[in-house]
Amino acid sequence: MKRLGEILIEHGCISEKQLHEALAKQKTMQGKLIGEILLEFGYVTEEDIVVALATQFNVPYLPIGNFTLSPDAENLIPKPLIEKYMCVPLDRIGNLLTVVMADPTNEMAIRDIEAATKCKLQAFVASVSEIAAALREHFGIKITPHAKPAEKVSKVSFNSAVTQKNSVKPNP
Repeated sequence: MKRLGEILIEHGCISEKQLHEALAKQKTMQGKLIGEILLEFGYVTEEDIVVALATQFNVPYLPIGNFTLSPDAENLIPKPLIEKYMCVPLDRIGNLLTVVMADPTNEMAIRDIEAATKCKLQAFVASVSEIAAALREHFGIKITPHAKPAEKVSKVSFNSAVTQKNSVKPNP
């Protein structure tokens, strides 16, 4: 599996020099993720990191800012699960529920949502800021990310997706 920094270089988001600067800084900051450092330096946007993580984990990215939610979206997933897993239900077609999540690699979240909805989940990833805005606008749920969607620098934590990378197996 490619590392996040390599993917960001391939996407043209950062240079090798910027990655090396961030890696050097990371050595002095125990537990700090490379994506967080690159965000703090202003080298990348939150969307750059989400797209790179989507590439790394082979999960589709769906920017939900301009997406129209199904009229009955509010009733598709219980609010406590929406808050717990930072997810936005988009639509349900038959037994297939389309959801945007901050961490679509979270198997427990997927199991819990499938059990509560009795649906098969189709999970997409979006940035924490995008999800927080959608939750506020459509569900009245106030989650404050560390950055607004348009901000260049953020301190958004992608820890849960990154810590699970070793348990995610690529499709054969």
